[in-house]
Parts: sequence; C-alpha cells; structure tokens
Amino acid sequence: MNLQQILSDQASCSDLLKCAYSLGDAEIEAYRLLSDEGPMRTEEIASSMAKKPSTVYRSLQRMLSCGMVTRETRNIEGGGYYYLYRAKAKETLKAELRERMGNWNRRMEELLQRFEEEL
Repeated sequence: MNLQQILSDQASCSDLLKCAYSLGDAEIEAYRLLSDEGPMRTEEIASSMAKKPSTVYRSLQRMLSCGMVTRETRNIEGGGYYYLYRAKAKETLKAELRERMGNWNRRMEELLQRFEEEL
C-alpha cells in the first residue's frame, strides 16, 4: 500500500493501517478477529482464520512489533506455557495513528522547506 493508493477515494481504514504499519491482509484479519473475539492463542486464531499456525505466528510477530497487539504468557498447570494475544483497543490504535500521521506531516513540511535548495 502506498501513499497514492491511500489518497484515492477507494481507500479504507484497513488500507491506512496497512500503509502506516507495513502490514498485509492477514494481519488486518487477525486484528479484527482479536478485537471482536477477545484474547486468543495462536492455534485458536489459526483455526478461525483457516491458516497454518506458523503463518498466523508470523503475522502476530509483525503486529507485536508495531504495537497493535500485546502478548501475555500463561502457565499450564503441570508445566509449560502458552501465549495469549490481545488486540489493542481501537480507540488507542486510532490515537496512535493520528499521532503518527501528525509526525509524518511535520516531517513532510520540513522536507518541503528544503525542496528548492535540494532539487
């Protein structure tokens, strides 16, 4: 997803997330699922999305790195553990996107100030 696509009339909020965080459709689908259903394990997400757990795990890692989800470690009685993933609240994600866009806009304005000098 690039800026020109985002600025088109056909762009969606999902497109904004994809562009802002360099995500794909699988991450958006997983975020929606977690947002709607609440905390889930990788295997549960994979089953709901009809995808392999390894594929979902990679999507969750990308979402963790950009802060769209959190991960909690849960201990299994008798030994072992598993991770439970939770979507960041939509209101919080929206506020972070607004801040990110503001930072991007300020940076673009700085670059425009130097436009004639550098080109």
